[in-house]
Amino acid sequence: MGFLFKPAIYKDSVLYELPRPVTRLRIQDSWDFTRYKVPLVDGDYQVGHSLQGVDISLKGQVGSQGGDLKLTEQEMFEAVELLRSNFDVSSEGDKYDLFLYHDSVSSTYRQLKSCSTVRFEYDLSDKNLFVYSAIIHATDPVIYTTSPGS
Repeated sequence: MGFLFKPAIYKDSVLYELPRPVTRLRIQDSWDFTRYKVPLVDGDYQVGHSLQGVDISLKGQVGSQGGDLKLTEQEMFEAVELLRSNFDVSSEGDKYDLFLYHDSVSSTYRQLKSCSTVRFEYDLSDKNLFVYSAIIHATDPVIYTTSPGS
């Protein structure tokens, strides 16, 4: 078991594992380019393809966080509050790294850098299991293989 799905935020030299289970994590790459069309000629011409920043959407439930079960409404609410504070990006210095996978054999993570939260939504109506979703944008489109803080 060397390569594990372990979504987490790395911010201010602190690793914060997202509440589990994370039921969906989707990454959307997109490219920018200029398209030219010549009248009366079939087809078009594209130039300047470049990878834009990456959009990440995730959904999860607050069943546990960092290996600790969250069994009461208060424990789940406190976990949501902590998640909310970790997602907060008020300035450029507040951006975070989003860790996707941990490779215990090489002690490295697969991560996106320069992340900021676009939207965070959470549902507190089910007292047995709170759910949350977030949209995150990484300005750097590279998925890095590094150790924390690198």
